[in-house]
Amino acid sequence: MPKQKILIVDDEPGLVRLLTLNLERMDRYEVLTVEDPTLVVETVVKFRPDLVILDWIMPKISGADLAEQIRADPRISGTPVLFFSAFIMKRDGHQEISGFPAVAKPIGMHELVAAIDEQLNKDG
Repeated sequence: MPKQKILIVDDEPGLVRLLTLNLERMDRYEVLTVEDPTLVVETVVKFRPDLVILDWIMPKISGADLAEQIRADPRISGTPVLFFSAFIMKRDGHQEISGFPAVAKPIGMHELVAAIDEQLNKDG
């Protein structure tokens, strides 16, 4: 079974390395990371991820703006986006930011994988 492609966009290198290591260790995901949000749209076009995990607050471009750019580009408009943010509370349950699902930082790997799988299995 082919691995599902995940693109992680976050400006915290330590967190990104930790997430990548843990997700790839599961042998279910191929993970690519981007720290510079200005590179996201073209990276999505080239990498064709099954899911983009976006930080909400980043330098240069907000996660909300990036999600809207993805949604507006006909080449990648169907790519699911999951926000990953310290600005939402875990106790609030399922959250949305700009109409996209969101999970709270920090998050345990089991919770994150459940959120990833929920998004990946929405249409199929």
